[in-house]
Amino acid sequence: MEKKEWNNSLLMECIIEKKEKLVEVADRNGLTSNETVKCSQELDVLLNVYQRQFSF
Repeated sequence: MEKKEWNNSLLMECIIEKKEKLVEVADRNGLTSNETVKCSQELDVLLNVYQRQFSF
């Protein structure tokens, strides 16, 4: 993911959407499927961005 400043509400919206997708993918494919792991890693990236950008 390229480095950029995120708008707080946009970032939170992306995190919520990715969490919902992760639950759907995990329910459909199982917790250890490649698709679930990839989605989880994408969520991790978003959460790390949030932590770096909005933590004091």
